[in-house]
Amino acid sequence: MPLVNRLNDPNILNVDVVVCVKNQAKALNRVLRQIVSEIPFKNLIVIYGTSIDDTREIARKYTNMVFWDGDRGLGAARNLGMKKAASEIVAMIDSDVILTRGWYKKLIRHFKNPKVAAAMGTCIYGYGCSPLERLCEYWRWRRREDWGCHNIIFRRDVVLGVGNFDETIRGAEEDYDLYSRLLDAGYKWVWDRNVVVYHPANMGEYLNHVHWWAQGPHMHKIMREAMTNKSLLRIYCGTVMYAFRQGIILSVCAHPTMLLYFPLIRIVQVATGVEEVRKRLKPHHKRI
Repeated sequence: MPLVNRLNDPNILNVDVVVCVKNQAKALNRVLRQIVSEIPFKNLIVIYGTSIDDTREIARKYTNMVFWDGDRGLGAARNLGMKKAASEIVAMIDSDVILTRGWYKKLIRHFKNPKVAAAMGTCIYGYGCSPLERLCEYWRWRRREDWGCHNIIFRRDVVLGVGNFDETIRGAEEDYDLYSRLLDAGYKWVWDRNVVVYHPANMGEYLNHVHWWAQGPHMHKIMREAMTNKSLLRIYCGTVMYAFRQGIILSVCAHPTMLLYFPLIRIVQVATGVEEVRKRLKPHHKRI
């Protein structure tokens, strides 16, 4: 029998939660337990790709709404999840993140503004790997914008109104595609830097993720913006992304590059005062 959401309250906004997953049984079990305790959902929906572990069985312990994505990629999985949802608000959470206490309450407040179509928190990618955590903290306080569906809440009718996720995108950047269309339609995509989730990853997993992300259909636009910016750091990042885009062997290009990349980030942090800002402003986030 699926678990009963203990926070269900008929007097608040109807909320559905969508989790897209493949070969992540252990992580899925963790995040579904957190969702049950943290989010007052009406429906919990799991969209899964064909897996060699117990991913589907774990999902069915928590909900009857478990659907196969046809192995058509992440864009199709997110598209299906939004279609299967029925509530006005849809939270979309990756299976391999760790939620922090108050995640939902902090993000849902942004929907008091009717022009907000999406509100997301910061994902500290590489949790457990100090250089990666420092890199994410740097981006957290220095980047002007961010997008991603690793931990986000949507206004469902608006997402469907702009065409939903592009189900033809099999690799990365299905999130950037939706982000662009929502902004073009005049809606807001809020990035709340003070709302945090953690994504465990070691250096090898991070490099594989970067390689996958760099093959996204919108990567050329991001590279072009980086390369035309006069910032040395942006030019450096753009060059690395271009190398991945051109299919340069990961083991040859990525590892030596990253040996230079993280010290460079550290130098920039100190030189720009970001390190002191991070220490002063970073709140204490309690994991559920």
